Amino acid sequence: EFIRRRGCDLAEGQRILAKGERIRAATAALLASQGFTELIVGGDVNAAIISTGDELVKPGKKIKAGQIYESNSALLNGLLKRCGAVVDSVEHCRDEPESLIEAIKRAIKNHILIISGGVSVGEHDLVKAALGDLDAQIDIWRVAIKPGKPFLFGKIGECLVFGLPGNPVSAFVTCLQFVRPAILKMMGATDLDLPQVPAKLTVDLTNDSDRAHYIRGKLEHGKFTPVGRQESHALFGLSQSNALLRLAVGQSLRVGEIVDVQIWD
Repeated sequence: EFIRRRGCDLAEGQRILAKGERIRAATAALLASQGFTELIVGGDVNAAIISTGDELVKPGKKIKAGQIYESNSALLNGLLKRCGAVVDSVEHCRDEPESLIEAIKRAIKNHILIISGGVSVGEHDLVKAALGDLDAQIDIWRVAIKPGKPFLFGKIGECLVFGLPGNPVSAFVTCLQFVRPAILKMMGATDLDLPQVPAKLTVDLTNDSDRAHYIRGKLEHGKFTPVGRQESHALFGLSQSNALLRLAVGQSLRVGEIVDVQIWD
């Protein structure tokens, strides 16, 4: 019973790893067990983050009326690193066109640039114009999801540029839905989607808006429960969540229905 016979686990000629698959600890052990010492893998993806906004103050400093602490850099830094990207620089920029242009120039030496805030159409939303001054190619301007309508995707030279909303939950959702798969693709991965698992819904849900709505919630013991205020600024609810449920335009779901939810942790 303690004899492991040749071929009982693997057969000669059997494929044990395909191009684009993620190498996990067990995968590394499997390769080592077959005598492999080297492997060609996808390259690093270097990223830069620029947050924008006169109202933002670095955590640890005193804030005044009308100001808030800047949190998107910490959020995006964590998400990018979890994707496997190397975050080379994190910078905050005031709502000044010249300062923003110079910050972008410094950042585009990386493979990707994430700009947080300034991508809507308000007086202080300067990102699109700054990118235009740098002859950026803008491919996407706004997306029909909630939260996250203000969104930009383009390119300066070889650097991919993502403009994410300033509201943190919107930045979170658009980073997972659009930035994450781009990074994985650049690294050579073939499975670009967030993992999905079935769950039983604990409440009724209806989407009356004109955009698909990503509901933040808690997946626990096979059940999905929305958590906190489903608003684009509400970080506490997001911090208590571990799953997203996409609710299509006009879709209604009833308590007890089985739904597919995306997980990121």
